[in-house]
Amino acid sequence: MRGRVAGLFLLLAGLGGCASLAGPAEYRTVREVPPLALPVGTETRPIKPLFVIPPGPVPTTWPKKFEVPQPKPLAIADAGPGSVAPAAAPAADKPVLTQDGNGYPLLTIAGDFNAIWDRLEESLRGAAVKVDDRDQRVAIYFLRLDDEAGKNLPYQLRLARTQSAHTLTLQKDDDTLAPRETTRSLYEAIVRHWPDSGLLPGPKGPRP
Repeated sequence: MRGRVAGLFLLLAGLGGCASLAGPAEYRTVREVPPLALPVGTETRPIKPLFVIPPGPVPTTWPKKFEVPQPKPLAIADAGPGSVAPAAAPAADKPVLTQDGNGYPLLTIAGDFNAIWDRLEESLRGAAVKVDDRDQRVAIYFLRLDDEAGKNLPYQLRLARTQSAHTLTLQKDDDTLAPRETTRSLYEAIVRHWPDSGLLPGPKGPRP
């Protein structure tokens, strides 16, 4: 058994020695020898070289590493020294007071929702309307208005999107419209105090 192990060890050592005789690039400097010459009259199969050395010089330098071309700079038209292109302000037209088929007041406003919401706040302030709260996520202003008897009551002013514009609806609660005259009086005040485009004050901080 020990003899077999020793023989296996010698075989592996021999293979390792053969592998270390020549490196991967040593064929470039090896000296070529003439082919084997056999005695005249000897019969044998044709002898061909097994490992042919490629003809011609072997390059020692390689091409430069490919570099990705840089993009061209963006061409920007010069509008003059110190000039800054103004940002387009959201549009909100002046409200139009009409009525539906039943004669109930209807206030229609065309334009951007955020611009309409901001201008509606300014017009309510200009009309001295008491605003208890507002929620832009559901587009509702919670107001307090005097009825025909002079009693101060809570109302909901809702801003809704239609196919072509936004409309205002004044309600006593989620299911009941406000009295017709109360609604008309509020809508007329909103139209009178509606601010012109570009005359809104600066940001007043986060809105609820």
